[in-house]
Amino acid sequence: MPLITSLSLTPLLAAGVLSTPATQPACEDGQACTMAVYSERTQQWQFVNQPRAQQAYTPFSTYKIPNTLILLDTETIKPGQGYQIDLQAYPAKSWWFDAWRADSITPQTAFKYSALPLYQTWTKLLDKPTMQKYLDDFNYGNRDISGPHDKFWLNSSIKISAVEQVEFLRRLQAQTFKLKPATYQAFSKIFLQEQTADSKLYAKTGTGPVAKGKYVGWYVGMVENPQGRHYFAFNMDAKNFKEVAATRVEIAKATLNKMGII
Repeated sequence: MPLITSLSLTPLLAAGVLSTPATQPACEDGQACTMAVYSERTQQWQFVNQPRAQQAYTPFSTYKIPNTLILLDTETIKPGQGYQIDLQAYPAKSWWFDAWRADSITPQTAFKYSALPLYQTWTKLLDKPTMQKYLDDFNYGNRDISGPHDKFWLNSSIKISAVEQVEFLRRLQAQTFKLKPATYQAFSKIFLQEQTADSKLYAKTGTGPVAKGKYVGWYVGMVENPQGRHYFAFNMDAKNFKEVAATRVEIAKATLNKMGII
């Protein structure tokens, strides 16, 4: 399989339509970040800091991608239906997004705003053997869900690398999983975050602490543009949540722009 390991080598033509003026610099070799991209039409990989792209990390909220697929396929949740966070099990915190406080939260809103307590409630409605069966089918990371039932994806047992995130998304797009057609259709609408006349961005963020004074931030997804489909996974280190939350998407997009993807 052709491999590109430098941003300066044969970049793809940029569609440009999803890009916005960069407020952050792109991820560079030697920095505490990585980007892995696979372009379907050219069958080429591009990397920044390739060794890190092959290192497994806790997925944090990017786990909502496989989790949402499981929840939809088991009909634990239904597209378009409104749900509310169980405030007795998960009392409201001062840092919560306003969207988490709504009386009716759809799966699409819960996914977009990473409504963790709602996903924790939904996940507890499933038994672990059921979740294990799906994650084995997905071949998602190390597939280890031995951690706490409602947070094994939060710096716990399950781990996944940027390269594995990309491979998982490629299998998802190819519909190789044992999922109902309706599941694929419903999830595609939830996963879509930005759209223009000829381009679409499907993406999910994820962030959390992995050690004292160290956070990891993710941005993973897929770009569809006139040059085809491009699957990507970005992660970075930061000192605190505020720092990574304010920069992860902008740095990832700047990197994709430099690679010629957006």
